[in-house]
Amino acid sequence: MTFINYFSLEHLLNLTLFGIVFLFWLLLNRWINKNLESYLKQKGWLVKGREKNIKKLIKQILLLVCSILALEALIIGHQEFSISNISHLELFGFDFEEKSNGTYERFSFTIGSVFYLLFVIIISKISISIFRVLIHRSTREKKWIDEGGRYTIIQLSKYVIYTIAIVVGIQGVGIDITFLLAGSAALFVGIGFGLQAILGDVFSGIILLFDGSIKVGDIVEMSLRSEQLNPQYKGYKEICKVDHIFIRTSQLKTLDGKTIIVPNSFLAKENIVNWTISDKITRFHISVTVAFGSDTQLVKELLYQCALKHPMVEKRRNIIIELEDFGEYGLKFNVYFWLQQTWEIISIKSDIRLAIDQAFRNNNIKIPFPQRDLHLVSDARKCN
Repeated sequence: MTFINYFSLEHLLNLTLFGIVFLFWLLLNRWINKNLESYLKQKGWLVKGREKNIKKLIKQILLLVCSILALEALIIGHQEFSISNISHLELFGFDFEEKSNGTYERFSFTIGSVFYLLFVIIISKISISIFRVLIHRSTREKKWIDEGGRYTIIQLSKYVIYTIAIVVGIQGVGIDITFLLAGSAALFVGIGFGLQAILGDVFSGIILLFDGSIKVGDIVEMSLRSEQLNPQYKGYKEICKVDHIFIRTSQLKTLDGKTIIVPNSFLAKENIVNWTISDKITRFHISVTVAFGSDTQLVKELLYQCALKHPMVEKRRNIIIELEDFGEYGLKFNVYFWLQQTWEIISIKSDIRLAIDQAFRNNNIKIPFPQRDLHLVSDARKCN
């Protein structure tokens, strides 16, 4: 018997359909890799920073659909291998409750249960992605909520959807959720006592998301180093940007680019200065000292122009030049200005200082430095 004669017409049909499904998957997967991102951007459905996640989710959905189609292609025409029969194949099971007639209630985890759980997971991910896109699209056109509020709504919605998915998944595979909770009450109490710190972080995360005192994108000033471990850290403050607020921890980014992960209970308990909680525009100042005898009106004008010409300085707010004090070595001036790009404050201050230095050089204005005058007094008695 030849290899070709071994297969019947039904087998060839199965292989042909399987090949068509496989080819369809290859072509669609290639299109996703090349054109999906630009297509979603054109339609306005692409959420910035989530490109890889959206592409990965769509690929997972495509793989699941094509796997089901491929399986159907291989078993079509073979009634003994129908989807219905395969889905009822038991992977494992056990008897857990005796009935009045002497029989036992049996729990069976089948191949159909696996497909059901995969379906619930994918539907929950699709729901989160759709909700995220809708929130971003609605807030992009109408600025009714800021970045932090948008992140809070998305995170809370994600937790709600995942909770519903877990309950639906457990019920769907044949487990009574009420029976499970009642039977595990004592276990949950024991776990609660053992995980007090973790649960405290979780509840703190929920409070932060609802409270809104610290949101994603905020610039905060806080103490991240313990003075008990090292006395030199006393009074030391770190300026950070809130990148993410998760259910248990939060990610902060420092000015030097380091990512710090802190428990949410730390953010809820510590005294934190939030630079951007009420207004995204924050006032800063630069101190400058000039030599005694300098033309103060000229100094004020030069300082004003140097701050005004910087592109990041807010022109809608007043720039204030203040003579603070007569110092030990010269006249102390302060330049007060407003910024919206708070996170760039170090480089902006550096730019303004460089401009001030150049302006002072061009106008022969001196910046004093500490001096000591030494008077040598001779001893007259030794001279005689």
